[in-house]
Formats: sequence, C-alpha cells, structure tokens
Amino acid sequence: MLRRLWDCLQLPVFCLVDADPHGVEIMCIYRFGSKAMSFESGNLTIPSVRWLGVLPSDIMRVNIPRHVQITLTESDKKKISDLKQRDYIKNNPAILREVDMLSELGVKAEIQALSAISPRYLLDVYLTNKIHHGGWI
Repeated sequence: MLRRLWDCLQLPVFCLVDADPHGVEIMCIYRFGSKAMSFESGNLTIPSVRWLGVLPSDIMRVNIPRHVQITLTESDKKKISDLKQRDYIKNNPAILREVDMLSELGVKAEIQALSAISPRYLLDVYLTNKIHHGGWI
C-alpha cells in the first residue's frame, strides 16, 4: 500500500524507528525488501525511503538520558552482526556507520526515549529539525 501511494503521489517517505537492530531492519525492509518477499521486492520496496531516525548516532547527539538507554542484549548483538553481513548495508556507508555506532555504544534507544528529554521533544524539536535540516539517511 505504501509503495502504491509513493508511486502515485511521488511524496517523500520517511521512516521513524527505534535506534536498535530491529529498527534498522524495519527501515531496510522498506528500502531494500525482505528475504521472504524477495520475489516481490520491486513492487513492495521504496528505494528512496528516508531514515529519519531515531538514528544510533542520535543517542549521543541529542543526549538521550542514560536512564532510558537500554543495554544491547546478546540477541541484539547477533542481529547487528547479521545486518553487517548484508550487501545492501555493506554498500551503504551511512547505514553501515549507524550500525557500527550501535555496536560501539552498546546501547539502544526506543522512540519514546526522546520524551525523557522533554514531553514534546519528538514533535516540537526532533522531527521538525530533522525534516527542516535534512537530518536523514
């Protein structure tokens, strides 16, 4: 459905996901497709989807409070390792940098962690600045 809207209306598509390995994977499925649906990827993916955030680099950049950061689990570390083996990540330096950053930080953050900065931070500051200044990948 999203692909059809993008095809018809040619509107930019932004992706807002958690700054964790599963959030990265969700963004990648929209942009590159999934293994299970590889035969349909041309009809389902949106190659120009813009990863707005929450980027792993945003954890430090916007100073997400430590008490809402979550330590990576062994499962998260395994998922990061799996992500780094995928050609579409290896061939995209910006995405690879973010995946590496996630591993280096050793923590992840959910979208709602931004509300620990301020209750309206996500809408009033984060998204507004990201869209206005082009802070996406």
